[in-house]
Amino acid sequence: MMQKYDVVVIGGGPAGGQVARNLAKKGHKILLVERFPSFLDNNFSSAGMTLAPLKEFDLPNKVIGAYWKNITIQCTKNSYFWKGNKNKGVVLDYGKLKQFLADDAKSFGGEVLTGYKYISKKVNEKSVIVSLQKAKSTEIIEVESKLVVDATGPLRKVMYDDKEVQPIMNLGSGTEYLIEVAPEIYEKYKDQLVFFLGHKWAIKGYSWIFPMEQNILKVGAGKTHLKSLNQENTDKTTKKITEQIIKEYLKCDTYKLLDVHGGILRYSEGLKDKFYNNKVIAVGDSVSAINPRGGEGIRYAMQSADLACVYIDEYLVKGTTNFDNYRKKWRRRKLFKWRLSEVSSQRMYSKYTDIQIENRVQFFHENFSTDVLIDSLFNFKYNQVVLRFFQLIRLKIEFAFKKDRF
Repeated sequence: MMQKYDVVVIGGGPAGGQVARNLAKKGHKILLVERFPSFLDNNFSSAGMTLAPLKEFDLPNKVIGAYWKNITIQCTKNSYFWKGNKNKGVVLDYGKLKQFLADDAKSFGGEVLTGYKYISKKVNEKSVIVSLQKAKSTEIIEVESKLVVDATGPLRKVMYDDKEVQPIMNLGSGTEYLIEVAPEIYEKYKDQLVFFLGHKWAIKGYSWIFPMEQNILKVGAGKTHLKSLNQENTDKTTKKITEQIIKEYLKCDTYKLLDVHGGILRYSEGLKDKFYNNKVIAVGDSVSAINPRGGEGIRYAMQSADLACVYIDEYLVKGTTNFDNYRKKWRRRKLFKWRLSEVSSQRMYSKYTDIQIENRVQFFHENFSTDVLIDSLFNFKYNQVVLRFFQLIRLKIEFAFKKDRF
């Protein structure tokens, strides 16, 4: 007999896990489907964030890999350091975060199915029949649901059928190494995030070193697939850049390689994704809920899940809702900020020379505090940063005018 659910969630990442967790708490019958056998698989995410999401999503200490309070931005030529006087954020253990969200959903009566991938859907007047295939086998099962949530990430597999045309996407990709290093190396990086900009350490994007638990570091590189006048003919790859950082920057000749993983990003400029269609609701990367400048996605994926759940719950309780309001409200909250981030990333990663990047980072270092930098990188508080920027420019112009005049 076919199992019936209120909602089937396809994808066990932060967005899908948060949907399952939220709806299970409200008493709805939920199935969370994850294509990998373990939530510790598919572990690609640098997962750096501020402290605020811990409280916002009620996350436990066990999902935290490390705390950070300082930030370094290394350009091709110089390094710039911002010091914090207390912890400013965390680096999450991505696998443990996914496992926690799934376990929390189960504790409220939700069901979790691992090792099954989404194959297809059949939509009828009252429900959706979802076909799932067990990993490394031909076994296919079917489940029935009132609604389906597409949390499959950049591929958007549930929302769009195989031959259906998707919006134009900006592409990105990355590689990350999880390495165990000597204690003296770990001590230098245990409480800071290091970002790399410029053509020596990055290619049409940025690279990073993030701390994890004792003696473990995340080292990685991400790139956009934008055209760049200065980097079109390079033979560098994100893998080569990552290894270069380990060898030349960390000066780490011997280390234990714990894991190598990678991922892709497909981002709809202007948030033109489908948010709802024919009993399918999209969340997370499936609606481009990701910072287009930095690739940060966990917080925004979970925020999109929280918002979608408001309308899903209303539908399940009342039998009707306007899912278009989910799209409208998300775009009202994020579109302007995302547009600014799009412009910033395109200029930084595809148009600026090394000297231009260096000058801008140096200006920021000379004029803005650690907290303003964090707000700019993580919290999209552009108004404060832009205002201060123009205030400083105006003061410099006034000073120059007075100097010439007198």
